[in-house]
Amino acid sequence: MKALMTLFWRLAIFRAGPEDTPYSPTILAVVLMMWTGLQLVVGLSQNDVPAGLLLVSQWLALGILLFSTLVLLSFKGLAGRWMQTATALVGVDVVLSIVNLPLLAAGVLLGGASGGLELFYLLLVSWQLAAQAFIFHRALNVGPFLGLAIAMMLLVLSFGTIATVLPSVLVPAS
Repeated sequence: MKALMTLFWRLAIFRAGPEDTPYSPTILAVVLMMWTGLQLVVGLSQNDVPAGLLLVSQWLALGILLFSTLVLLSFKGLAGRWMQTATALVGVDVVLSIVNLPLLAAGVLLGGASGGLELFYLLLVSWQLAAQAFIFHRALNVGPFLGLAIAMMLLVLSFGTIATVLPSVLVPAS
């Protein structure tokens, strides 16, 4: 497990590519379970959305990311890279969620996010986009800016879909 987390950290800091990720459905399943647990912890510490609804929204966003990745790889004739690319995308999200945990703890202790914490959240989202862009750049054999455009497009698509399908996740009832 330590080697896998080291790989995901190296992916997050642009020192490894998705091609370095093992081709293993079992590893992807383990990483997805870790991701689900972390998303639940992160989400429940940030708002008052019911756990089931929160998980549905997170899985919807992940489904859009992974399905779109499969479509893009298939379009380029590189569908065989999907397992490694999906593992890399989810693994980087796991690592960055772990990095986010101290910020969440600080937010809970302070009774809500302050301006300084919001800046760190923005930096983490930017870091995640940059890491996803790097993964798309390497997996799809496209330029880094096109990789960034793909990552941003998928973020907007996920956010828009969740806002349309599950608006209560974004604006909980008071």
